[in-house]
Amino acid sequence: MAPPSLAHIVPQPPTSKHRPSSRLITPTTNPIPLLASSSARLYALLHTGLIPSLYLLRSGPLVADPLPTLTYDLIPLATAQAAFCVLCLPAAGTWNNGTKDAGRGIVEGTASATNTPIKGGKGSIGRRKGAKTAAHLHDPTVGGFSARIMPCIFALLLALLIPPVPIQVLLHALGAPLFPYDQLPHTLALATHISLLAFFPLFYTHGVSSSAWRDIAAAWLPFDEAGVWGGTVGTILGGWFGAIPIALDWDREWQKWPCTVVWGCVMGWVLGSLLTAGVRVGLGKRIDLSEHEEIPRDMIDVPIQDKKNE
Repeated sequence: MAPPSLAHIVPQPPTSKHRPSSRLITPTTNPIPLLASSSARLYALLHTGLIPSLYLLRSGPLVADPLPTLTYDLIPLATAQAAFCVLCLPAAGTWNNGTKDAGRGIVEGTASATNTPIKGGKGSIGRRKGAKTAAHLHDPTVGGFSARIMPCIFALLLALLIPPVPIQVLLHALGAPLFPYDQLPHTLALATHISLLAFFPLFYTHGVSSSAWRDIAAAWLPFDEAGVWGGTVGTILGGWFGAIPIALDWDREWQKWPCTVVWGCVMGWVLGSLLTAGVRVGLGKRIDLSEHEEIPRDMIDVPIQDKKNE
């Protein structure tokens, strides 16, 4: 008598046709376009050199007295970033960023877009016949220079008020000094610089769209020709690596908090901006942090054989 078959209780191997998606939510944001005018492209290039020049010229005062230097330098940094936003980037609501909130400006009444959905996908922007890309759905320069001033002011206020405190909490969680307490203002000033470098242009181009900021929080934004997302990623990674010299026993004055982290953020911002805007590395692609389960090829669509048939 043949032994009973156990095929009915052995789980069937997964097949390639029914593999579950590794992402529960699909990112939909489009790359931020650079305005097509010659002045926009010229200033975008100059801006990439202007920011590190500012910090280089102020490196001596930063080492001598960090807190006043970081505080005063917020003015030229905010001015340079505001000029970059107004001259080179489309304001929120004047371009299709790919989210359900596209067409809604950061300031009520400034939007001129209509929400025309474009399917997004990993590493590229979905296209369909007859549809235009995000940069050409409508003219982002509608209203001219003056129409971009008010969104820029609101974006600046948001960048100064919202991200600095959460960034400071994150910095302390990653090892920023809590004691002595007189170091806390230094960390807040550093967090404000990070906010202006990394998040000011994002507030200007995406406004307060929940879908866009979900993608930003998940590091899902696609890299763009304007270098905005590349600069954001570079700022964060540069700050991380910039903290390394603090722990070295060189006993140099410039190793004190937060000098090396500031310089690391700036160098990371420059590198990220140049790689995407200058060298055009990874344009349209997203950082993929999702996990993928690898299934052996011999387990795909292979029926379980009953031993009695062997």
